Amino acid sequence: MKEKVNGVQLYYHKLGKGTPLLLLHGHHLDGGMFDKIVPPLSLYYTVYVLDMRGHGLSEGDSAEHYQTEVEDVYSFIKQVGIEGCYCYGFDAGGLVAMMLAYQHPAIFKKIIVAGAFVNSAGIQPYHYLTEGVLRFMKLDRDSRVELTESFMSEETLQKIKIPVLCVVGEKDWVKVEHVRWYSQLIPNAHLILMPRQTHNSYAVKSLKMLDLIKDFCK
Repeated sequence: MKEKVNGVQLYYHKLGKGTPLLLLHGHHLDGGMFDKIVPPLSLYYTVYVLDMRGHGLSEGDSAEHYQTEVEDVYSFIKQVGIEGCYCYGFDAGGLVAMMLAYQHPAIFKKIIVAGAFVNSAGIQPYHYLTEGVLRFMKLDRDSRVELTESFMSEETLQKIKIPVLCVVGEKDWVKVEHVRWYSQLIPNAHLILMPRQTHNSYAVKSLKMLDLIKDFCK
């Protein structure tokens, strides 16, 4: 299915019945990253899997700013009528979810953010030296946005009032201590460490998040 949002046709997949649950993919990915987890989740929720602009089957170029993605997701939620939904965002999708939760406090009931960082101190140095810098030098827009705009202040994090589950892999390039730090700033947040997991291994085409999502979104 497609929904015209802010002048761009965004593709989304809808499956199941029950309370709506929105899944937001990371940069350099699309909604296909959730292929394994959507069918079992659809037994409990109406699952909406959205491709961000310029990703997957959605039209347009990748967003030049995080705020564009925030506005796209907000408009999508309003247009399809799922205000008050649950949300699970991975990587950049997690940051978009937290920005939305701050800017529009009633838009989500609860959010799960996995592999997300809120400032440049949250990234392991080797990620800059290997993947990040290479993509940045190639003028990859997703990388440029991540490396220059991934920022939420302590004040904004403290104003997120809904329950937040902050998930990170033990071997993630997002620093565990960084996720622990911002999870302590959010008043109603909890930290989950995924043992032995890298950035993608527990979230991309994986079932490892299934029980966490079900338990948290009861």
